Amino acid sequence: MYRWCACFLILSSLNGCAAITGDHSSLFSFDRSGEEASYQSEKQALFDQPYVDPMTNYLIEHQGDQTRKTVIDQVRAERDQRCQTVAEQYAEEPATERVLRRYNIGYGYSCPRQVAVFEERVIQQSVASEPQATPDLRPESESEPQTAAPASSTQTVPDVSKTMSDQVLSDCYLLTAIRNFSAAREACQQPAEQGDVRSQANMATIAYAFENYASAFEWAEKAASASANAAFLLGQMYADGRGVGQNKDQAVYWYEEAVRQGHREAQQALDDHLSDGSEGNP
Repeated sequence: MYRWCACFLILSSLNGCAAITGDHSSLFSFDRSGEEASYQSEKQALFDQPYVDPMTNYLIEHQGDQTRKTVIDQVRAERDQRCQTVAEQYAEEPATERVLRRYNIGYGYSCPRQVAVFEERVIQQSVASEPQATPDLRPESESEPQTAAPASSTQTVPDVSKTMSDQVLSDCYLLTAIRNFSAAREACQQPAEQGDVRSQANMATIAYAFENYASAFEWAEKAASASANAAFLLGQMYADGRGVGQNKDQAVYWYEEAVRQGHREAQQALDDHLSDGSEGNP
């Protein structure tokens, strides 16, 4: 009798444990399902609003979160599609500095690659609209001896898109915009070396932030004729004598170039620079 009772108690205990274990498994499954439902709700809220930047903020906040991988991929695809839709709309706009500024203010944060493509259009349009020299129609024997033409001060913008993926450029532009300079330096190095003007300007900004002024000057000088940010940085460096000898005239020149290219802070910096009464060389 005693043995039978003991066996009954042991079997009851084992059954009880099995039931508890089973309940825990159900709870864990419920938690996972609840998490996935929550992530889908986050995604839907992003899809329901009309803006692009909240999607970019979500991608930055949750980058590397493997539990959200499916939702992150869906949000990125939707963000990229919206950027493409906006790019198609701006493709119908005139390639002017004014339109570029509006495009950059509205979408430069989330759609940097598309804005950069439009910027290339503006630069090419500007070059094409420059007056062309009248050709010499005299016979070759009567023409004056040919001399080497001076190098153009207008930087030719290469078609980097043929050799560089959108993701590489997007990483460079976005990481610089959010001031993750350590990661941005690695992302921007290759496209900058291949001639992408915006990446070169970013490299100048990054080097300046790390107080590597010689490198900042080198990159800014490469990009300044086609980048308002690089021109503005050159103006600052000439004004302060960082990375280059202090030269007030050169500071004025590059501040004015930055103003011409539409830099929002350049005019105030130029006014401040001129108001100190030291426009000439030191």
